[in-house]
Amino acid sequence: MNVPPAKYLKTIPTLLAALAMSALFGCASPESENAETGAARVDENGVFVDGKPFRFLSGEMHYFRIMPECWRDRLEKLRACGLNTVATYVPWNLHEPSEGKFDFDGRADLAAYLKLCDEYGLKVMLRPAPYICSEWDFGGLPAWLLKDRNMHIRCSDGKYLEAVKKYYDKLFEIVKPFYCNNGGPIVAIQLENEYANFADDAKYIEFLRDYVLKTGFKGIIYSADPSPVFALTPLPVDGVWRTATCGDKFVATFKKMKRIQPDKPVMISELWAGQGMRLKIPMRVRDYKATAAELDEFLSMGGHVSFYMFHGGTTFGLMNGAMRKTKSNPEFLPLISSYDADALLNEAGDPMPKYFAFREVLLKYNPEAKKYAVPNASKKTVHSDVLFDKCAPMRENIANLSAKTFDSAILPTMEDADCNYGFIFHSTKIRPQISDKSRLYLFGIRDRVWVNLDGEDIGNVGQNDPEPIYSVGIRKSGSVLQILAENQGRVNIGATMVDNRKGVIGGVRVNNEFHYGWTTSTIPLNDISKLDWKPIVQTDGKSDYPMFFKGKFEVSEVADSYLTFGNFTRGYVWINGFLLGRYDKDSPLKTAYVPAQLVKMGANEIVLLECDAAVNPMLHFTNAPVGLVGDKIKVLKD
Repeated sequence: MNVPPAKYLKTIPTLLAALAMSALFGCASPESENAETGAARVDENGVFVDGKPFRFLSGEMHYFRIMPECWRDRLEKLRACGLNTVATYVPWNLHEPSEGKFDFDGRADLAAYLKLCDEYGLKVMLRPAPYICSEWDFGGLPAWLLKDRNMHIRCSDGKYLEAVKKYYDKLFEIVKPFYCNNGGPIVAIQLENEYANFADDAKYIEFLRDYVLKTGFKGIIYSADPSPVFALTPLPVDGVWRTATCGDKFVATFKKMKRIQPDKPVMISELWAGQGMRLKIPMRVRDYKATAAELDEFLSMGGHVSFYMFHGGTTFGLMNGAMRKTKSNPEFLPLISSYDADALLNEAGDPMPKYFAFREVLLKYNPEAKKYAVPNASKKTVHSDVLFDKCAPMRENIANLSAKTFDSAILPTMEDADCNYGFIFHSTKIRPQISDKSRLYLFGIRDRVWVNLDGEDIGNVGQNDPEPIYSVGIRKSGSVLQILAENQGRVNIGATMVDNRKGVIGGVRVNNEFHYGWTTSTIPLNDISKLDWKPIVQTDGKSDYPMFFKGKFEVSEVADSYLTFGNFTRGYVWINGFLLGRYDKDSPLKTAYVPAQLVKMGANEIVLLECDAAVNPMLHFTNAPVGLVGDKIKVLKD
C-alpha cells in the first residue's frame, strides 16, 4: 500500500470507520481508501475524497470581485448556508495583464484566498481558465493575445498553446501546494469553460488535461458545458468528468446527463442563481422558491451542485465584458460593473431571502452545517452629498494621461499600441484636396469615437450606429484630424469574441484613399494624478466631453454605502484613487456599491470621467441598492 508502518497503524481506526461507510454506500474497500488518502476521484459509485463518499455542495465566489478584507465574512456565510465547497474562476488577464508580467497581489492574491478556504474546512473547485466567460473582459483571455493576428484563441494553435503554457507554469507554481494530494483544499480542476458553445477541438482540451496531470494533481478533472436539455452535447475527453450549467430544468438535466455519461454521477457545476446584467435590459430575478423546490428534488436524486453565483461581488476597474451575439444580431451591449447577479448574497455580501430558502434545503443534505450561525449583514450608511468644484477636459489632458505616444503609418488598434483598456487618441494631418468638399470614412468603430477636425467636433459615434461618412472641407494648408476612441469592454462569449480588437480597427479613408501617417497616444486610465484641474465654469451639457470632474464628500462612519449618479450620463468613477468601475444611465442597476474599505473618516475624494453630458453635477449616497426590475424601479432589499 506504499504507507510507512507507523502511519499505517495510525490509520487503523479511520479504516475501520471507513469499512462501515463502505458497507453503507457500497463503495471502495478500506485498502483502496487508505491508498487514496489525499486524493479525490469520481466514478460509477460517486465522488470520493480521501477515499470517502463526498457530495459537492458548492458556491461560486470570485476572490477578485471581493475586497480581500471581506473574504472571511463571505466564506463564513457560505459555510453557514450548508455548503462545503468554494468554486472560483481564475482570470488570466488579471494575473498576466501584459505578456510575461504577473500579478498575484491584493485582490489577485489567489494563494491567500485558497489558504482561507482551507482554514474554514472548505474544499475548492478551481476553474483556472484559459477562458472563463464570467461576464469578464474577453472571457478572461488577455487582450495582448490579439496583437498577433496569426494567433487563434481557444484551440490547439501552437502560438496560443505556448502562451497558455507560460501562464500555466506561473499559475500552477502558486496553486500546486494547495492540491488535495499536497494536503490542500483543491479537489477538482476545470478545463476551459463551456467549450461546447464555441468549438470542438479535442486536442486542445487534451493539452489542458495533460498539463494538469503533469503537475502531479491527484484530484478530479472536469469540464462544464450548457445543459444538454438546451444546448450541445459536451465534448467527451478521457479522464474528464462532464458537468452541466443551467438555470432551471434541473431534473431534466439530471436524466439527460445520465444518458450521456451513465458511468458518472451528475453535477450542475453552474446552477444559475442569477445572471450578469447588461445595459438596456432590466434585472432578471428568478423565482427562488420554485428553484429551491427543484433543487431539493435534484439533490434527492443524488445530484451534485455549485451555485453560480453564491456571491457575485463587483467587477472593479475596467474588466466588464460585453455581448454581441451574431452578425444577424450584432448589437453591442456592454455588461455593467456590478456583479450582484441576483445571487444568494447581494453585492454587499448580505444574505438575501433566497439564501435562507436554499439553506433550508442544503441543511437536509449537510446537517453538520447547522452548527454555523449566519453572520449579520454589513452596516450601511449614507455619506454626505458630493460637491464638484473642478473639471479637466480629456482632450486638453492627453499628454498628462498618456502612457506613451508614437508615430506609425497605419492607424493602430489599441492592442497594436499595447493599450488594452481605456482610451486611445489619434492625430494626423490631411493634405489639401482637389474639391471643396471631401468624404471622410471611419471603418470598424470599437466601441465609441469622438471625431474632431480643425478644432470642431464633427461626430460622436458608437459601434451600434451606422459607420459614419462625414462631408468635410479640408483647408488649403491641410487639416488636422483627431480621433478619440473608447474601449467599453470586450465580448466575453460566443463566436464574435474573435472580433475583439478596439479602436478604429478598419482604418480611415479620405475620399477613395486610405489615410496613413498617424500620431497615437495611449490612455489606459491607470494614472489620473497629473490631470490639469480648473474650476467648473460651464455645466449646461455643452462642455468639452469626455470631461473629468473632481469633488469631495464627508464620511462620519466607515461603512458600506451606495452611490447614485444624478444627472451624470455615462462614465467612470474613482473613490480615493480606486477605480470603482463604470456607471451608465442605461444600466438596470441605478446605484454603485461603495465598500467600506474604500472610504476613510472625514474628507474623501471622488473623480468622475463623464463621457456624454452632466447638468448640475452633484451626487448623493443611499443605504440600499436601487434597480430596474421588469418595468419598475425598486429598492433591492429582498
